[in-house]
Amino acid sequence: MTAFLVGLTGPIGAGKSTVRALLEEHGARVIDADQLAREERRPGTLGFDEIVRRFGRDILGADGTIDPRRLAAIVFADPAQLAVLEGILHPRVTERVREVRDALADSEILVLENAKLIDGHEGKLKDACDRIWVVLAPRDTLVERAVGRDMTAEQVTARLASQPTEAAYRDAATTVIENSGDRAALARSVDEAWARVQAEARLRAPRS
Repeated sequence: MTAFLVGLTGPIGAGKSTVRALLEEHGARVIDADQLAREERRPGTLGFDEIVRRFGRDILGADGTIDPRRLAAIVFADPAQLAVLEGILHPRVTERVREVRDALADSEILVLENAKLIDGHEGKLKDACDRIWVVLAPRDTLVERAVGRDMTAEQVTARLASQPTEAAYRDAATTVIENSGDRAALARSVDEAWARVQAEARLRAPRS
């Protein structure tokens, strides 16, 4: 066996990062698929070379690195282009997650924050998860929160259109964390879900 893997996902603006911070307060070990993807598109990596080959040098900034806004403007306007990018990055991210998981003991819990967990090329990684937590909020709340991150409402709407529907998220979830209230209410939900996962991980781990 390998570590107990909890996938943490949800649409833009749902509050995944806040849930992650609460889990880290509990001492949870969390890895971020977005961070791994950023590392896999740095200059000198195979991911960087393939992305530039497929999307052209216009996506590069003055410093020669991939400008995430230029790349996002292309892929979030065209599902086919997004699929191309995912096909380049996600196999590399999946392999790195598995390496971390396999290095941990059976009784340990690894949390994977991954916005793309239940769709696209992430299917194999989703199947590797022992539990899937989905963070959700009303659509108006999602838009309001994301616009507050220096995105326009149109950009947020395009990003949401590229993500699964709320029904699809709920169908994939083993635990739904509703984040439509205040931080205290969210913290209580996370506390309860974390306690359940800890108990499940202990039961699954082989006894010495």
